[in-house]
Amino acid sequence: MTGDRVRFSFDGRPMDAPRGMTIGGALLAGGVRSWRLTRSGGRPRGVFCGIGACFDCLVDVGGDHAVRACLIPLRDGDEVRTCASPGRRE
Repeated sequence: MTGDRVRFSFDGRPMDAPRGMTIGGALLAGGVRSWRLTRSGGRPRGVFCGIGACFDCLVDVGGDHAVRACLIPLRDGDEVRTCASPGRRE
């Protein structure tokens, strides 16, 4: 990639985004609207507040589980995965 874009993957799918975006912003820009399922009922969730006040946008990134995608800057090579619930590792 050029210096202004970063490569990452989401659930194994290669993606890229402008450098400096949060993970949540990059997923939205890539057409992904949901990346977590609720503990009760398995309902899809993604960005809700966009400022870190809620926990709807949780993802797993590398070895980190249940991080808020709206707050974490995307890094080149990040492996982002759907987070089934904040209390359970898949």
